[in-house]
Amino acid sequence: MKAAFITGYGEPPVLRDVAPPEAGDDTELVEIEVAGINPVDIAIASGKFDSGAPPLPYVTGKEAVGRTSEGRRVWFDEARYPSGSFAEVTEINLGSGIELPEEIESAQAVAFGVAGMAAWLALTWRGHLKAGETVLVNGASGSVGQIAIQAARLLGASRVIGTARSESGLARVESLGADAAISTESDTFGADLVHATEGGADLVIDNLWGEPALAAIDTMRAQGRLVQVGNSAGTHASIQAGRLRGGLITITGHRNFWAPREDRVEAFQRMCAHSIAGKLEIDVEVCPLSDVADVWKRQAASPGHKLALDPRL
Repeated sequence: MKAAFITGYGEPPVLRDVAPPEAGDDTELVEIEVAGINPVDIAIASGKFDSGAPPLPYVTGKEAVGRTSEGRRVWFDEARYPSGSFAEVTEINLGSGIELPEEIESAQAVAFGVAGMAAWLALTWRGHLKAGETVLVNGASGSVGQIAIQAARLLGASRVIGTARSESGLARVESLGADAAISTESDTFGADLVHATEGGADLVIDNLWGEPALAAIDTMRAQGRLVQVGNSAGTHASIQAGRLRGGLITITGHRNFWAPREDRVEAFQRMCAHSIAGKLEIDVEVCPLSDVADVWKRQAASPGHKLALDPRL
């Protein structure tokens, strides 16, 4: 079968012909239909990821939609290295996949996995969003941000604001139903946030960190919460201690890995149901597995939509 290997840390994947994996006592095989590519795949392949790096060589990719040998169509993000998801067949922990409703397309479902859960669980499990609150999505033009904009509304937020850098990103945020789209490049970014949120956000879903996160913290309402999801604008931010104490601000980290399985299953199934009902959408570009090196580079450059690989193309 074909599989995409990381052969050197910091290098793009290389497509190879290899023998398919064999299921063990505690694993099962999944025939891949669509594998999602995510920033975490690139972070792991750098060899510097905070939870460690797999020994070389390994098949990259953590998430995909596919069918088990029993014919169940499942989404998973627990591919067992060295058998990753960028392959025709992979090995996962027995029973770890989440079954999909047959009405949803595999390409759409894979977007509600790593990216979708990062948005939904940041709002619910970590952010404790309450009906009627104002939500700011910092970095709303990417896959996580686009889903967070829509999910916040579905979960009862009264006002939803998104930030983006490019004109196309701002237009996309507005098209998804945000009450306002604010440019992170604006010289009056902080004042723009106060105006758009009508006095500050109650909950910030932060995909950026760096200066945009500082502006969000400085302008949020008293007892506001920020859930830190990504750091595409920088890995460091100098926060004034007095602002946290004076505003009783809460900053919470998020990673899907730590969420209880029941929360992850519920989030995934609710997103699929909303998608089937036409209430939740996300652009997904599916490319052949043979294009993995190019797709890898595009993902590293933040494409602004979900990229996925199909080994059948």
